[in-house]
Amino acid sequence: MKLNALLKTLGFLALAATPVVAGTSAPAPKNPIAPAPANDDLGITASIGYDSNYVWRGINYGQHWVRAGLNGGILLVGGAAEDGAGSTSLLWDVNYGSLAGDQDTFSPTLPAGAFGINKYSSFQRLQLGAAISHDFGPASVSFGYSFIHNMGSLANGSGMNNIGFPFGNGYGMNDIQQLTLGVSTNLGPINLASSANYDLFNGGWYFDVTAKSTIAVTDAISVVPHVGLGYGLNYNAGWTQASRNFIGGGVPFGSNAGQTGGITGWTALNVGIDFPIKLNSRATLTPYVAANLPMGPMSNLSYSATSNGGFFGGPSNAFRAVCYYGVTLSVRF
Repeated sequence: MKLNALLKTLGFLALAATPVVAGTSAPAPKNPIAPAPANDDLGITASIGYDSNYVWRGINYGQHWVRAGLNGGILLVGGAAEDGAGSTSLLWDVNYGSLAGDQDTFSPTLPAGAFGINKYSSFQRLQLGAAISHDFGPASVSFGYSFIHNMGSLANGSGMNNIGFPFGNGYGMNDIQQLTLGVSTNLGPINLASSANYDLFNGGWYFDVTAKSTIAVTDAISVVPHVGLGYGLNYNAGWTQASRNFIGGGVPFGSNAGQTGGITGWTALNVGIDFPIKLNSRATLTPYVAANLPMGPMSNLSYSATSNGGFFGGPSNAFRAVCYYGVTLSVRF
């Protein structure tokens, strides 16, 4: 009898301790842990890099370029399609670079101490940009503005301007303020991009088209061959008229008037291969090798100054073919 009573008591306690399958659920804990967000990116990428030569729009500005930058995108309107088509974003970037060791390719080759001109000039560049980009599905179109601030003795013309006669004054570079209309699309495995750029301050147009394709080697390593072609219409890269005369072999060493007003024609062909290496989910290391091949009127500038200058060498190396390399470390936040 006592045994039966004990068994009934144990059965009642077991039933009371069994969770109820149907009905109301157990109360939630007082301090629940918030679920992790699906995407915690800030939409910002920071990068640092090195280039053995700073090549910009077909012109080789000098050796040993070190740089850093930030870029990002802010989604303004989400796309209705699954692939994001129909979305509109604000894209922005900030970049700064400097010639380490001031080894530019524009300073004239003169005997040591002649006219008090240094053999090399310093050069730094700060670039700020913003653009509105819309994804139409088959292609993305962007329209933006960028401000490029040139600094250093190469930009302010110190040395050349301090001499005066026989070179005159007014040498250097202006800042660049440009409007850019860009288009990007994919043709199978190939990404095509093109842009039209107009300099509001200096005048002149620059057009480019690039093609690249990403070939996966492993989950972490890829090979990205790319090729780019540029075309200028009264393009001057921000150089003052005095500098354009000097570069074109003009006063006082002859005349190349066809070039002093700006370049019209194909500027350069640029080919290269990037090797992006994914270090982790956020960091990528990208070494590269490339070659810049000046074309048409730009390639002619590599001979104009030396042919008229006598002992005066001129900035011929800036417009000659060059092979170069570099590396970029980028981290997404």
